[in-house]
Amino acid sequence: SLRIRVVKVLMDYGCIRIQESAFYGFMNHNTREKLRLRLERMMHNSEDNIQFYPLCSKCFALKESIDEIYQIKEEDVTVL
Repeated sequence: SLRIRVVKVLMDYGCIRIQESAFYGFMNHNTREKLRLRLERMMHNSEDNIQFYPLCSKCFALKESIDEIYQIKEEDVTVL
């Protein structure tokens, strides 16, 4: 299915699943653009959508969560 293929691509890019359909990953602009183009090609006739929310490290550090298990050190964060 498309969902399984998208998940595989996100995992290939090192994204971390935080909910069933929500991931975050650490990548610079160029890597994020490559990922976006790859996903766009996969979804060419789909009615689904994928949203990217690029955040700087400072903004991402302001997030709040319960039972956080990941440490954030990278400069660029993309929430998918």
